Amino acid sequence: MTCHCRSVLTAEDTESLIEPAWAHFDDDHPELGLTMAHVRNYLESEDRSKGPTEHLDQIGDVEVRPVTPESATDVVRFFDTDAMPDNPAWGACYCMFYFRGGHANESWGTEPWQQNRSDQLERVVRGNTTGVLAYVAGKLAGWCNATSRAEFPGLATGNDEGVVSIVCFAIAPPYRRHGLATRLLEDVISTFSEPGTRRLEAYPVRDPADERAAFHGSLDLFERAGFEITSIDPLVVGMDLR
Repeated sequence: MTCHCRSVLTAEDTESLIEPAWAHFDDDHPELGLTMAHVRNYLESEDRSKGPTEHLDQIGDVEVRPVTPESATDVVRFFDTDAMPDNPAWGACYCMFYFRGGHANESWGTEPWQQNRSDQLERVVRGNTTGVLAYVAGKLAGWCNATSRAEFPGLATGNDEGVVSIVCFAIAPPYRRHGLATRLLEDVISTFSEPGTRRLEAYPVRDPADERAAFHGSLDLFERAGFEITSIDPLVVGMDLR
């Protein structure tokens, strides 16, 4: 393991590396506040996330499908290997961050990744996590979490009936910059325009530093789709469906 300070830590295997890596961060980078659980999640994500990272110049046919109980295994396998091979620091999330309270949850990251995985699997099976998936030539390549705002402790207001929050886009590295986020958002709009949803809400990144920082979706993405800014700080956009 090579730290951002360029220190190189070695061990026979991942399990043996966890304790010395945590000791390094605790001694040399205490400002990061990393626990052993953070370090374990990072290193095990690095081991697990072996999906391809090379960008494809062209991709095959795209099919967008709704998240259903039957797609639960596809979803967790996507986050196991393909979603974050270039970003192991987020590999333990399984899109559970906002379900666990988002930025208000000071203990976020101390859960083992296996817990996030099993909780998300159960949520999709029960229908508590919804959204859309992009398949390219039959392979899951993109995810959009669009779920009732009432399901997110840090976003719910008490007046959440009929409001769906779009909190996350995840596109596997080879398929980025091919318009999959646009396709996913278009399908969210059409899917949730059915009776029962009165409003879509999202929390875009105004000027993302890179593709990974745009996991909420960019402001331009939402404005092109017809969303309007409803709050500047924090930045919130919305679309009324009825």
